[in-house]
Amino acid sequence: MQHIVIIGNGISGITAARHIRKQCDSQITVISSETEHFFSRTALMYIYMGHMTYAHTKPYEDFFWKKNRIDLVFNHVEKVHFGQRSLELKGGEILGYDKLILAVGSTPNMFGWPGQDLKGVQGMYSYQDLELLEKNTHPPLISEAKKKVKIAVIVGGGLIGVELAEMLHTRGIHCVFLIRESKFWGNVLPEEEGSLVSRHLIKYGIDLRFETELAEIISDENGRAKGVKTSTGEIIDCQLVGLTAGVRANVDWLKGGELEIDRGIL
Repeated sequence: MQHIVIIGNGISGITAARHIRKQCDSQITVISSETEHFFSRTALMYIYMGHMTYAHTKPYEDFFWKKNRIDLVFNHVEKVHFGQRSLELKGGEILGYDKLILAVGSTPNMFGWPGQDLKGVQGMYSYQDLELLEKNTHPPLISEAKKKVKIAVIVGGGLIGVELAEMLHTRGIHCVFLIRESKFWGNVLPEEEGSLVSRHLIKYGIDLRFETELAEIISDENGRAKGVKTSTGEIIDCQLVGLTAGVRANVDWLKGGELEIDRGIL
């Protein structure tokens, strides 16, 4: 029996698995190291704001996968051996395949900003990002109360950035939003729509800094972000930095192998 392996259990990987199952009896294996089951990524913000639980974001009941003979592997693919048609998983396990589908999704853009790897600096894309945001904004120990986030700087004026601003706003965290363009989502929205969104954000207390870019993230003595320096030279004190300047294809781990890679898989 032909074995089809899909790396990635996001919307692309799961859609592929479902439609393949409708057409044939091949063995199907879906591998992901993010979550065990497929979930709605756009609903992550509602988990943080208390409107949903993680279980609410799963479009299919857990029995769906076994019923449809789709095997789920919760592990991380370390390397693909295309010549041998095999995958090397974390822990050393080798998994063979006849056909391989790379549905590896995206990862937040990082542009080499000084300080981008400090504690308290993160993107908002994956389930792990959600867990990290919860940890960063709600320290579990009383002794960590001094780390409480009161001000956050969000970098990038697009959809992920405005979602993060809404999330943090519900926790009473003041948000300073650095937007490179002259209006919100300036490379997509017409002037009128961009201005409408901007007015709405300002109405709810979001501090918009247009035509302003991140220059540097400033560290405290413990390796945690304590502020940012902008392209205008301004220093903004903060306890959290959200890097939401778009996403790129999640292909860095495939570079140097047998695939032709540029901004994506060619």
